[in-house]
Amino acid sequence: MMLIHFMKNNQDLIEQSINELNWNIAPHNLYEPIHYVLVQGGKRIRPQLCLLSANLFGCDSKQAIYPAIALELLHNFTLIHDDIMDNASLRRGKETVYKKWNTSIAILSGDALFAKSYQYLLRYSGKEICSLISLLTHTAIEICEGQQLDLDFENEKTVTIEQYLDMIRLKTAVMLAACLKAGAIVASASEEEQQLIYDFGINTGLAFQIQDDLLDVYADVSKFGKNTGGDIAENKKTYMSLKAMDLAQGEDLNQLHDYFSSLHFNREDKFSKVKSIYNKYKVKEHAQDLINQYYDRALASLQRINVEQVSKQPLIDFVSQLVNRDY
Repeated sequence: MMLIHFMKNNQDLIEQSINELNWNIAPHNLYEPIHYVLVQGGKRIRPQLCLLSANLFGCDSKQAIYPAIALELLHNFTLIHDDIMDNASLRRGKETVYKKWNTSIAILSGDALFAKSYQYLLRYSGKEICSLISLLTHTAIEICEGQQLDLDFENEKTVTIEQYLDMIRLKTAVMLAACLKAGAIVASASEEEQQLIYDFGINTGLAFQIQDDLLDVYADVSKFGKNTGGDIAENKKTYMSLKAMDLAQGEDLNQLHDYFSSLHFNREDKFSKVKSIYNKYKVKEHAQDLINQYYDRALASLQRINVEQVSKQPLIDFVSQLVNRDY
């Protein structure tokens, strides 16, 4: 009940704040794609984390809404550009911006949204504004570093699981961690508490991304909101593919090397054959084990924060849903 209460109040605040943004301005081909992306909703995971973190440290959600929305805008900027780089045709069950408009418009709309995230953050008038700007800036840079590593890995024959985990820490986990830290900053939490909640976010983010890798192979498409098998089709380095390469032997390993060295295979056939190798070597189970390890580390960091357990429970329940989701 506590999670439902926090989620409902925070979700209403988030949606109200996003709906108040006016994108019906010229030039329409710049701002209409931004509106298109934002009204799709999504899970609003990042602003929810920011507000839940503020609540954890005894701060009212409204005090943290500006960094929460700024980080949500930053996140959606990354999605617009990521879809171009990943050749993704669907996002949240709808056409991606570059597919619906074109690549040039998607790049410009993403750039504008990036700038708008700073503009929105500057509405915050508290003494913590410099810390929040620094956090957003550092996070944006790290996300770009992670995205570049992801692109680099596509052309590298050998990538270790450790290298991959460092890449997803930058590309995915630092955003979740930043949202949590932003809430702690607004709530005037100590530096130690800010670091603990940031560490909680990093481990949550790593678990979240590995779950995303898993879902790209095993999710129900009707729930997932995008086609499965995209990572395999595009020869993406994921925990699943790298673990399979580590475990596979003989002809199975040769087949994986062949399939991940070309984009010219029939998509459905390639997906079916690679998935069968994953199943043979229990790659799904290995991924689930690692997700559980990161989740346990996240909880360990949270438990070190000196607030009552009842105050931690909404965040624990929310994160548990994230790392155990099936879409």
